[in-house]
Amino acid sequence: MTRRHACYTAKEAAMNRTAILLVALGAVFAALYNTFTKKVQTGDWKNRTSLLVALHLGGAALLLFVTALFTGGAEIKPGFLWPMLATGMLNIGIMFGKMKARALEDVSLVTPIDSTTPAVVIVTSMIILGEYPSRLGWIGIWLLAIGTYVLNIQDFKEALAQRVDARAVTGWRRAIRIWLAPFLALGRSAGVRWAFFAVGLSTVALPYDGLVARRANMGFGFGCVCAIAALGNLVVALRRDEHRGVKPGEAVSKATTLALLLAAAIWITGFAFRLDIVPYVGTMKRLAIPLTIIFAYYLAGEKKSFRERLLGGVIMVVGAALITLGGK
Repeated sequence: MTRRHACYTAKEAAMNRTAILLVALGAVFAALYNTFTKKVQTGDWKNRTSLLVALHLGGAALLLFVTALFTGGAEIKPGFLWPMLATGMLNIGIMFGKMKARALEDVSLVTPIDSTTPAVVIVTSMIILGEYPSRLGWIGIWLLAIGTYVLNIQDFKEALAQRVDARAVTGWRRAIRIWLAPFLALGRSAGVRWAFFAVGLSTVALPYDGLVARRANMGFGFGCVCAIAALGNLVVALRRDEHRGVKPGEAVSKATTLALLLAAAIWITGFAFRLDIVPYVGTMKRLAIPLTIIFAYYLAGEKKSFRERLLGGVIMVVGAALITLGGK
């Protein structure tokens, strides 16, 4: 990792083309992962969130360690230990929060919340890594944020239209209440609260993900991260007795699918961190959101507000296009 890759300025060229392709491919696997987490959390598995997280993260860790064996071993560089431990511990809460959110809400609603604050990643990357996006990149990141907000608000707008307290106000007050609905819903929707909790931790963990990718073999580094997060959630699962009454065959079946999709998304996207700055890669990862909407439509049957949600996805794609142009 050269200094040029570690700290871009506004005068530098477009986002690395190979990084774009890697993030796009990783987004496909991430979107499939997001969709299938909803499909496997049925019945009493809605109350086994920690166990499911522990099982499939453990499986992902094993798969990533295997890839390390065939791609050069650990390849640890100086400064690897702290980022690995930091993002590993943070991912205990991140993965639990995401899975819990998807168990309580529509996957195509809570998943977009994962990028409601992509601009915060710019700040954390500046503080932790000293990495800055270009001026055009800033605009692209904010467009991605706006597109995500449009995605978020569609279901809330419909719900508000049916509420007595929403009909009781008119004009600009009603409009403000509708557009602030995602934040107002924090007190009413547990799924939304868990999604925002995961977002807060993610904005801190993401810069450390970049350091893990750059300071060790991709499989080994992220295998360690997944293993730490798996162990943390396993402890929670055991304390909550989530393992009682579980059918081993069913558990393996659910965890295997998620582990394969997650490991592929992590491993592929991780290489992009070596080619470009964290704010770009981290924000472009959110392309999984419009893909999740599409997959949820066809695979999970979540067809409510599809057109409106897709509009927000289009805005996000425009933002992504600006990021790919970088300083040009």
